[in-house]
Amino acid sequence: MSSESSHSENLNSEHSQSSHSSQSSVPEKRPKSWLSMYESFLLKNASQISSVESTLNQLTYVFPGRFKDAEIASEVLYSALSILGLYHDTLISRAAAGNDKYRPSLHSNYTNHYMQDLTYKRIAYFLTIIQKTELLLEIVARKRGGVNHQHATVLGLESVKAACRLTLMRITRSRTVVTPSIPQREVDPKLLDPNDPATIADQIAAQELYWTMPRTGHKLPVMQPSKAGSSYLLDSILLPDDVAAPQNLVRKLNQSGQAKETLYVLRPLIYAVLTYLVLRIRQTWNLQNRTRLQRATDWMPWVVGFALEYATRDGAMDGLAPDGRARAAFLKLTGLEKEELNRRKSAMWWWTLRGQFYTAFTKPMLTKIVQKTEHVPILNLIGLYVADYQYLLETYHFATSTL
Repeated sequence: MSSESSHSENLNSEHSQSSHSSQSSVPEKRPKSWLSMYESFLLKNASQISSVESTLNQLTYVFPGRFKDAEIASEVLYSALSILGLYHDTLISRAAAGNDKYRPSLHSNYTNHYMQDLTYKRIAYFLTIIQKTELLLEIVARKRGGVNHQHATVLGLESVKAACRLTLMRITRSRTVVTPSIPQREVDPKLLDPNDPATIADQIAAQELYWTMPRTGHKLPVMQPSKAGSSYLLDSILLPDDVAAPQNLVRKLNQSGQAKETLYVLRPLIYAVLTYLVLRIRQTWNLQNRTRLQRATDWMPWVVGFALEYATRDGAMDGLAPDGRARAAFLKLTGLEKEELNRRKSAMWWWTLRGQFYTAFTKPMLTKIVQKTEHVPILNLIGLYVADYQYLLETYHFATSTL
């Protein structure tokens, strides 16, 4: 009996040890961090969050002129939403990378390639954050230290931005600095939600457009003699830019192109310096009896800034057409280079809202519009908002900044 009982005790002890060891071998489930929970919530509700972001961004256009220090509240909200949007863009782009329907743009291919460089990534994000907060910093500087402190802040920020862009230009080996320097959100949030009705309908339609081979089970696309078939062909066509190496989407600049690109990057800083110098000259001159030379000096920042931007925006075209034909040079640009050049051309209209041109031409025209629509229902609301934004245009440098 004693031997049987001792044997059973040994079996029980071994069983308990084995069960304990098996339990200890199973890893404990750690609770998810709040950041991972937020990421999963974002990806599951990407469409709704994008709508909320859009709504809140629209509210920032309602604030100016509504109450005291409204521009600060508006810019704080805008800057916070923009920085949060950068984080959302990273998560959504990462989730969409494995989606078959996602086809990144040329800009995303190019910037994602250089984002693998840690130095480029840090500088590009730092530059983007400055761009999102520069107007807020200028407003705070003016509220705290006056006009002189405001201009010192503008000069400092423009110097930092120019240094960042010149560094990006060097990292990319003398290529055009694309704007923005980081990938943008270009993914339809519905692609990330498999339960979305539109996504389910697209999946059903995609299954109907494929024919399954009976022996091998492979699927072949069904060619439809309709718009669906033509759209399939258009989406399936690969252009030279689609198969090119990402770094070749923007080619290296020649010496003339590098000089133009450097001046284009330095143009905002040069304009800010000239504006500050003209301000100091105005403070020393008599404003009652101004000479023609003094009036001409007021135009100097605008004329120099506009001329620099107009003459240097197309540095990528240098060397592509030795005979000087601009049309031939434009046709030789890559798709991404054309996009950047068109963006720079469209940004030229902002000069109508800057400096002496705004004071002499644009401001009187806007004032007349506000006065004529003052007593017209509905239109008077538009005039009211125009009048509110005139304060920003006339007071702050970064209100019209495009670079």
